[in-house]
Amino acid sequence: MADMTTGTSTDAFFSLLQNVQDVKTKVADSIFENYKLQVAQTSDINNRAMQVALHDASALSDLKAATAKGTLETMLAAQRTDGVVAATAGATQRDVFRQGEFTRGLVSDLNTINLNTALINTNTALSGIGGQYAGLGLAYGGAVSAVQSVNSVSAVNALGSAISGQRIVNTGSMTGTNQVSTSTSIGV
Repeated sequence: MADMTTGTSTDAFFSLLQNVQDVKTKVADSIFENYKLQVAQTSDINNRAMQVALHDASALSDLKAATAKGTLETMLAAQRTDGVVAATAGATQRDVFRQGEFTRGLVSDLNTINLNTALINTNTALSGIGGQYAGLGLAYGGAVSAVQSVNSVSAVNALGSAISGQRIVNTGSMTGTNQVSTSTSIGV
């Protein structure tokens, strides 16, 4: 078709080619813009995903650090508790040892007191028995003296009896008479 205003005529095929070229350029520009938009969206998605991943990694790291800190504090508290338990056990053992020494001393003192009391009681009993035996000794001495006295009296009586049995009865005068005596034994 020809342009009537200018007086030149344009080729329809050329015009069509020109329009096709313009459409191609517009389509290419549109595809390029769409590609740029997709790349921008992909970059934005990747950035957001990276931010979420960084946030999640940071949160996981914070969670691990908090867990490690809690575990460490728990272990320290357990060690402090073990230390307190060990100190308490040591103090208890020292007290038991001291109480054992005190108890052994007390038992030893009580044994000493009981032995002293038994010794005093035995000495007292022996002293009492000694007093009784002393009286018995006096009584025995008296009995011995009485027996000796009785024996002496009996011997004197026997001697007197023996002497009186050997008398000579003189009823007149006597001359040339020999007297013979036999020994008399006086038994006890």
